Amino acid sequence: MFSTNSKIKRIYRAPKDSIYSHRFFSNLASGYSFTLGKKGENQDFFSFEPDGCQVKKYIKGGQYYYSSYEIEQIVSRIAYSLMAYGRAYLYIHPEYSVKQEDDGAKTQVLSSFEIGEIVGVIKRKTKEGYLFLRMGYNSEVREIPMTKNQLVIFDLKELGFSKKYFLGVMKKLSKCDITAKSTEMIANNSIFYDFTYHVEKKKYAELKAIRKIGLSFETDKLSDSYIMYKKIQEDELKIRFLEYIVKRINEGLHNFLGDNAGELIAHIDRKDYKKLWNDYTEGMITGTELTKVLFRS
Repeated sequence: MFSTNSKIKRIYRAPKDSIYSHRFFSNLASGYSFTLGKKGENQDFFSFEPDGCQVKKYIKGGQYYYSSYEIEQIVSRIAYSLMAYGRAYLYIHPEYSVKQEDDGAKTQVLSSFEIGEIVGVIKRKTKEGYLFLRMGYNSEVREIPMTKNQLVIFDLKELGFSKKYFLGVMKKLSKCDITAKSTEMIANNSIFYDFTYHVEKKKYAELKAIRKIGLSFETDKLSDSYIMYKKIQEDELKIRFLEYIVKRINEGLHNFLGDNAGELIAHIDRKDYKKLWNDYTEGMITGTELTKVLFRS
């Protein structure tokens, strides 16, 4: 079990910390209801529909326990794991009660279930399902047998990214942190140190590292057009992750509960980003008008 513990720790090694890391994951792996939902409706961004569906009937505590906020936390943890580790798992944990028939026979019937991210690895696949090794508190590893319809697997490759794509971006960004070098050279009173040069060099490397994803850590000296373009990039990337995660969760719920399961809905305030950008570049709308659409006040 010790080697297994080490393996799980190696797989789930935390991304290298830098001045960029917190904001990187905060921007891309959280805040979906605030950035993608309608203004003032973030508390109802996620819902299980329709009313009376199997999910609402059996999910533990109903909609009050799994509110939009709790669902968003689950989605955010899955998004984080996808970006940081390349893979994530959702565990559907059922609870059963015993029903006694008229002839005295006893059968197990589903009474409720819970859902949430589960951290660990699949140790073994069987005909019935999986033997999953779960990393718990204090690095304790537990074996959890589960059927195939209790585990939902998310893979970053299904989104078109390599396993370590986002870690690679983070690694490039960490090299843009000149704080330590600047402090060292200032402390040594180097007459050759040009702080402005290093700031500009850092900025160029930063923009190059994030050119394919929507992030802007500092807007100083950036044009309004560039800032709005990066905002569109960020929204489209978050929608891409969100729709994938919701789709896979719904597939898991259908496999577990059947065709009448119902489904998780993310109430995205959809915008035609391509048209908006074309209208802006062709002068049909102003930068102020586009800003009002893209950024919620």
